Amino acid sequence: MLANGRHDLHLSASRSKLKKDMPVFEPLPVERLNWLIHLQHIRGEINSCKELIKAEIEKNSGKNEYAFFKQGTILRQEGKVQDALDSFQICLKLNPDNVDNIKEVAKCLFEMRRFRLSLEAYLEAERIARSRDWQIYFYIGQCYLRLGETAKAKDYAEKAVQLGKQEVSYALLIKILILEGDFKTAVATSNAAVESCPDSVKMLTKSGLLYLKTGHMQNAFEQLSSALALDPTCSKALLGIGYITQRHEEFDVALTKYKIAVVYAPDSVALWNNIGICFYSKQKYVAAISCLKRALWISPLNWKVLFNLGLVHLATQQPTSAFNFVCAAVNLRPDIADSFAVLGCALLELKDAENAVLAFRQALTLAPSNLLIMANAAACYQISGLGKEACELLQQYQNVLEKGAVAPQEILELWTNLSSLLEPASSEEAATLQERRERNKDEGGMTKKDIPIEDQNPGGFSGFVEPPGKEESTTPHELDDDEV
Repeated sequence: MLANGRHDLHLSASRSKLKKDMPVFEPLPVERLNWLIHLQHIRGEINSCKELIKAEIEKNSGKNEYAFFKQGTILRQEGKVQDALDSFQICLKLNPDNVDNIKEVAKCLFEMRRFRLSLEAYLEAERIARSRDWQIYFYIGQCYLRLGETAKAKDYAEKAVQLGKQEVSYALLIKILILEGDFKTAVATSNAAVESCPDSVKMLTKSGLLYLKTGHMQNAFEQLSSALALDPTCSKALLGIGYITQRHEEFDVALTKYKIAVVYAPDSVALWNNIGICFYSKQKYVAAISCLKRALWISPLNWKVLFNLGLVHLATQQPTSAFNFVCAAVNLRPDIADSFAVLGCALLELKDAENAVLAFRQALTLAPSNLLIMANAAACYQISGLGKEACELLQQYQNVLEKGAVAPQEILELWTNLSSLLEPASSEEAATLQERRERNKDEGGMTKKDIPIEDQNPGGFSGFVEPPGKEESTTPHELDDDEV
């Protein structure tokens, strides 16, 4: 039936209306629950977050990049670094141009101590990054440092400091400068770090310990006191303050600081060593040996603890034990002159004059201008009947003094006794020695206790001066390095 086209127009209009009213189903976005994953993660709802991530990955057929990213972050926090690396590598396949994915892969490789691969990944992140990132520079510096390329590590550490001025960047640069032996620049960098991070206990403590290493006691005390004002339980700052008071012979005050610090750092070799040295200075030898052996138990190959144990056993008339400990120290560090000097004293106690002479000769080879070692060596030569070599040392000692070296009072007295036994000094030389002794008294120089030994000299020589090294062995170092 024809309707002159009117019926057809009506039908076409109805069909078009039906098409417009028909709903169109679009796929849900992959990222629709990313906000909930993030919220649960930062709230610490880890189990719920992991279940949600697993569900999202299954629902989206492994196409949700953010879910894999969060999964890798959680796994790394749990210590499952290899599983975290696998998750971040999936993120990198889904989005290879994302710098954050490359950084996370590199970080996992760094934690797995695969420094060369980590370095390559961070260099790739640096190449494709649209803006400079201090974290990339920092970790590149870390990788170069672990690979032994200090110069490149220093360059990237300086870039990280200039770009971000973060505490960790300053710490890395200071560490590199210390390795290079540039303590002056390290102190300046630590001061800049303190100005940038005035409330950082770590930077104040590091600055104070650097001042200690460079001999600036007053500045060190100020910085360490500031660190303790912010954190009274900072073990490194307490160690530094205790060392300063110990150097001023305030042993009870130093022990008070150490006792507080050892509660928070019970496995610190430096703390137990310094506590032992305090007891040694107070002539409490049993307590000193106990503390030093605790330090040795924590770090059996620490040559300074072994050296100090040798000193204490020598002071308690136990030369055999002293010989064993000092021999171990010499084997670990054959380049330390003080160890050979103490070894010589122990050998003399054991009536082995021949080997004692060899030990003192090696000590003089390593430290030819050390007045304490020269004094002990001359006394050893005199006891062993080597008067000519003792006279040569006496002349060498006088030459060192003429160059402006300051000798403790006990060394001056020892040399006076030796000169009367060896080669009578002229009246002018005797007057010079007496003048130096009186000047040393006026300057208030500290005097150490003698290490008692048996009198083996029929000519009336009394004893040896304690070899140096006690102050050096109590110098506080960074606890991270586990050194004394």
